[in-house]
Amino acid sequence: MNPGDVQLCAQSELQGGESLVWSGAADPSRSAMSALPVALFGIPFAAVAFSMMSNAYRGTHNLANHHTTLASGFSVPLFGLPFLLIGIGVTLSPLWVYLKGRSSVYAVTNRRVMLITGTSSRSVKSITPTDIAGVNYRERPDGRGDVLIRTNSVMRTNNGATQITVGLYGVPNVKEVAGLVMKLRAQPVAS
Repeated sequence: MNPGDVQLCAQSELQGGESLVWSGAADPSRSAMSALPVALFGIPFAAVAFSMMSNAYRGTHNLANHHTTLASGFSVPLFGLPFLLIGIGVTLSPLWVYLKGRSSVYAVTNRRVMLITGTSSRSVKSITPTDIAGVNYRERPDGRGDVLIRTNSVMRTNNGATQITVGLYGVPNVKEVAGLVMKLRAQPVAS
């Protein structure tokens, strides 16, 4: 996405009285790298599902050949198909994240941080100053990096609760952008 399109996309989401402080496009390769650990889990998941389906097919196929019943050699192996598809989908998660990242725009305004995704059907995630619990960044030698925004939102699971972190991946001038988000966080709450 070129810089002009990025700025137009961000400006089209501004509300009355809101001004754009910074906008930039996501680096899809950095976003895809963040999904790599999940993909590594998908490989053995898909392999085990494929192995189970293959063994089930061989077993039911041999059984059907030795008996005169109408046992189908496909019904039992098809039980593993959803697990195989899930494994393949999880393994391909960096690709899905990369494709989504190609149409992602980040923006900082005087009122919020926006994560805008999609082209034909657009999704906007807003983080207001009161939602921001903390800001960290990781800078690479070229000045690009990732801004990690810890939010006050909590995701509850059976094992406890986890604070939600939102990432702006592959941001140019990461120190500057992190500073703008920290400045936004420090703004007094309007009553």
